[in-house]
Amino acid sequence: MLMAVLNCLFDSLSQMLRKNVEKRALLENMEGLFLAVDEIVDGGVILESDPQQVVHRVAVRGEDVPLTEQTVSQVLQSAKEQIKWSLLR
Repeated sequence: MLMAVLNCLFDSLSQMLRKNVEKRALLENMEGLFLAVDEIVDGGVILESDPQQVVHRVAVRGEDVPLTEQTVSQVLQSAKEQIKWSLLR
C-alpha cells in the first residue's frame, strides 16, 4: 500500500513538473505538491492511486481558487521567493 501511494505521488509530480522532479522544482511548486498529497491521502486513508486522476484534480483545484485564497497564495509565493534568494546568496 505504501509503495502504491509513493509511486502515485512520484508519477503525479513527474507529470506536473514535466519529469523535472528535483529539489528546486519541488520547492518552486510546493503548493502543487501539497495538493497532490491531499488528493492521494486524507487522514491516513488512501483516496486515489491513479496519477492521471491526481494530476487532473490538482489542475482543477488550482483553477478554482477563490480570490481571497489567491492573495494568501501570492503572499506565500513572495515569501518563498525571498527565502530562496537568501539561500542562494
